[in-house]
Amino acid sequence: MNIGRESELVEFKKTTSETKEGIISIASILNKHGKGELYFGVRDNGEVVGIEIGKDTERKLSRDISDGIKPAIWHEITTKHTDDGKAFIEVQFRGDDAPYAAFGRYYQRFADEDRQISDAELERLFKQRRTDYSEWEKADSDESISEVDEQLLRRIIENGNDSGRIRYEYSDAAAILKKLGLCNNSADKLTNAGRVLLSSNKPVLLKTAVYATPTKDTFIKLNHFEGNIFECIDEGISFVLSNIDWNICISGEAKRTEEPEIPQKAIREMIVNAFAHGCYYSNTTFSIEIFSNKVVIYSPGRFPAGFVPEDFAYNAAEPIMLNPKIVNVLFKASVIESFGSGFERTFSACRESKVEYDYENTPTGFKFIFFRRHGQKNVHDMSKSERAVYELLCGNDCLTIKELAKAISKSEKTVYRAIKALKEKGFIAREGNDANGYWKILE
Repeated sequence: MNIGRESELVEFKKTTSETKEGIISIASILNKHGKGELYFGVRDNGEVVGIEIGKDTERKLSRDISDGIKPAIWHEITTKHTDDGKAFIEVQFRGDDAPYAAFGRYYQRFADEDRQISDAELERLFKQRRTDYSEWEKADSDESISEVDEQLLRRIIENGNDSGRIRYEYSDAAAILKKLGLCNNSADKLTNAGRVLLSSNKPVLLKTAVYATPTKDTFIKLNHFEGNIFECIDEGISFVLSNIDWNICISGEAKRTEEPEIPQKAIREMIVNAFAHGCYYSNTTFSIEIFSNKVVIYSPGRFPAGFVPEDFAYNAAEPIMLNPKIVNVLFKASVIESFGSGFERTFSACRESKVEYDYENTPTGFKFIFFRRHGQKNVHDMSKSERAVYELLCGNDCLTIKELAKAISKSEKTVYRAIKALKEKGFIAREGNDANGYWKILE
């Protein structure tokens, strides 16, 4: 079987061992035409020779494409067969956010070749790059309106009625989706915005993690949560509040209250901001990581070029909505208090609670970082080895001396000395015997 010839829109690879070269071709074609096709199991002349396809072949290829190309793109992978049973893979892809980089380099298609892009052309592509994701939001998804979470849709209308931001009652899903602009004109398909906001098919991935130390060397929890935007926001807020420290405070009226080490308002604002302005083009992933000294909230997609968060918090910059439809629905549902004020409220809450923060633009997205006040207390009184042992015990109070030594790459004698010092300084105490006891972390 022969499926044609390579061109500026089509690339053939004989095996998946050429995945890296194939990913370069994807970026190259996108930078020239915005869409194209890539085939594995096909010779350069179009002859299908077939490849062996395992249960994880498509998943691995999809992950490699997502990791290799930035910014994120839409792609669809399909296994096909010839009449005589040879299997081959078709990858369809598109994107209108050029320039795209493959492994950090930029290429462009010329006939059936991939050439590194010139500086002048790269500058032109950056200048014409879209400033928002609105065209993607309005396009049809592959999900019907029957796949909407109708209970969530009803709740959005109820919240909107209560806040005065929606002035119509719930009737039926199709009518409400049309009013919100989350389905197509035929009212049979959800738009892309409608899908990530309301689908019951769990379209958005949130990765969460808790680490015992300031680095990723030792983890306590790792989890992948799938849901729509509303579900991911709720999960993210709950995850952070469940895994940071809480203080008991006594007010002037002698009432005991508990307050988290990072203000709830600030946590909520930054998690909502991450999902409101993230990029959902492809298999993109949001993440929340809790370290012993910080909380990091990551959103795929870029921060508006030429701006910093302080511009929106203090300098009266007009709000920029990368996902205007998604932001509008979150506002009507009272998830967002007002447009463009999230950073101002976050900075104010952190200032009042004396919580330090930072942010970082990465090649693939935006990170907001809260520094934990109670995750680092008294560490200046510890040696390097003592601190490493202490942080591990904060994450797992049943670790043995042998396990601790292995984790910090030190001798058991060094760990023994560190534990002795930590006990003498009042950081830890042993509860129970050596066989069945545990290490109590002292306040």
